[in-house]
Amino acid sequence: MFEERISVLHEVGQVLLEKYDGKFANVIRECRASAQMLVETVVREFPCFRDEHEFCGRSVYLYKRAQILVADIWACFEGHGFGSFNDIDQITMFADYRVPQALYHFGALGYSPRLLEYLRRSEIAVQQGDSGHTQPPKPGLLPSGHPWELEIRGNSIWAVEQICRHIRASGHNVNAILIDFYMWDYAKEHTTAMRAIPIHLTRSKFY
Repeated sequence: MFEERISVLHEVGQVLLEKYDGKFANVIRECRASAQMLVETVVREFPCFRDEHEFCGRSVYLYKRAQILVADIWACFEGHGFGSFNDIDQITMFADYRVPQALYHFGALGYSPRLLEYLRRSEIAVQQGDSGHTQPPKPGLLPSGHPWELEIRGNSIWAVEQICRHIRASGHNVNAILIDFYMWDYAKEHTTAMRAIPIHLTRSKFY
């Protein structure tokens, strides 16, 4: 996706130069320590962050990249300076493909037998060189915005929210960002042990 990546860089750079004196720090300042406002500003000003889709006749907004942008700033500055947000807990997990695998591993997310079989066959098909341009149920790359992809990502967000509520109920302070970071690192560190759990394969600039 080299051309898409170049296009994203050009788009972001142009907006920053035209509206924010070439500095993303000015975008952060404009949002007055609100993580939610920063997400909304990024999505409004930079179209490449608009992770928006149609599902069962309704619009859904996942905004994975916009939210992980805010989370990374928060983590990098350890909640101080540019990373100080008064509503950081409003950020959800970052719905892509690796965290759902970890959620499935821990029993926090389940797939129907039909979907699980499709994902397993898709991994084999892609490894064998499937072009990925066909629609399910033929195995291959799952198109961005397909209902199955949206269900996996949406239910992953809800699963992490449920985990957050359970942990908070026991008196511990946690948010979806910390759980996502943990799940991602766990999945990467235990790749071999989790090899039997298939991931959905989607080529998208929103991940």
